[in-house]
This record gives sequence, C-alpha cells and structure tokens, in this order.
Amino acid sequence: MEITHEEAIKSLGFSNKEARVYLALLEMGIGSAIGVARRAEIKRPTAYVILDELIQKGAVIVVPRSKKKLYRAMPPQNLFEIYEKRFEKAKEVLPEIQAVSKQESYKPQVLLFEGIEGVKEVLNYKLKDLAGKEIKGFYAKTNPEIMKKFDNYKEYNEALLENNITMKGVAPVDPSLKEFRKTDKEFGRIFKEIPSDKYSSDIAIEIGDTFVRFFDPVNLQGLIIENPAIAKTMREVFNLVWEKDRS
Repeated sequence: MEITHEEAIKSLGFSNKEARVYLALLEMGIGSAIGVARRAEIKRPTAYVILDELIQKGAVIVVPRSKKKLYRAMPPQNLFEIYEKRFEKAKEVLPEIQAVSKQESYKPQVLLFEGIEGVKEVLNYKLKDLAGKEIKGFYAKTNPEIMKKFDNYKEYNEALLENNITMKGVAPVDPSLKEFRKTDKEFGRIFKEIPSDKYSSDIAIEIGDTFVRFFDPVNLQGLIIENPAIAKTMREVFNLVWEKDRS
C-alpha cells in the first residue's frame, strides 16, 4: 500500500501542518515565512510558529547571511537519516525502559509458530536487535532428519556470525550434538555438557534481551514470550546453573 508524501513525513512524528510546511518549503527550495504560508495554505503567524518547530526538529534551517529571514528544508534523505539514527539510539535503552514499567500493567506478548518456515521465523526473531550481544540457553538433542530439514542450521549459524552474536549454553551429552561441538569455536559458542541421565531435553530454550523462545524441532513448533521481566528471570536462572556447574 502506497502512502502520500505528507503521510511519509508525518510518520516521523510531524503534525499535519508541519508536514505541509516542510513539503511546501522543499518544493520552493528557499522561502520566506510569507511564501511558505501561501504555498502551504496556512496563516502567516502560524507559518512562523511551524517553521520554528521544524527548526527545533532539525527539518528546516535558516539561510545564513540573507537580508531577510529565509528558510531551507533539510533534504529528505538527510532528514530520514537523522530520525533513523535517533530511533536506533532510543532503541538501545528499550529493555531498561520496559524493565522499569509496572509489571501489573505490562501484558506479555506470546507468539506461536508452526512448520519449518515458522520455526525459521522463531530462530531469526530479533537477530538484528541482538547484534554484538550474547544469547544464553538450554539446548536439546536432535536427530539427522531434523538436521536435514534445517540444513544443519547453516543459515542460522551464519546469521549469528554476521551479526557478531555469541552463544553460551548448556546441552546434554548426546551423539546427535557432536557435529555442533566441533564448530563451537568457529561460531562463537561456549557450551557446557551435562550427562544425559541428568538432562535430556527435546526442547531448546533461548534467552534474549527482552524475550524467551522455546524451540521444538521434532514437532516443528516454536513459542516466543516477549517480556523483559521473564527474560531477566530466565537469565538469572541460567547464570545460577552455569555458576553451580563451575563449583
């Protein structure tokens, strides 16, 4: 579905009049408040107010050394880059913001996936957000048929490597995992093995910054719980198991 130029600018958080004034000035190249008011079809006093607001937002600049006050619109590419950088910067503190929210007012998001493509979606969930970070988890044994369906998890492992995502996990001692252990160093994985008589899970549990995902390769099902508090608790449980194994 295509959107209008005005809708595109409004998606950055601009009001209707701000978007109209920005686009009017963009079409003019350089203009005065009076000229902008005429082109945007708004009153002159309103144009002055809107132009000042757009200057504060970094969307408009005042032309230097002009005899009268003239304005120029920031090129659209530059404008979108500015807002994209602001958005990425803001996203960095999203986990902290969510963590301080009142738990009784926070409703976890639960996502269920099925089938091969569904499970791939589970594995690729928020990979870009995890770039440069570490995934922790409790992993399951597997079998050759599952390995074939996912091409030995080649695509997933390469995505982790590309995004510089490391893994720290606990896994059962099982013949089906020997090939994984051979490539741990290559893909930045650190694993501790537990005898299968103590831990022989068929379900993998991975813990991200704000979510926990459950992966059932046998039945081709995946479940994601998006909730920072649950993720934090699971990380603490993992750390307890990890540290206990060292003692």
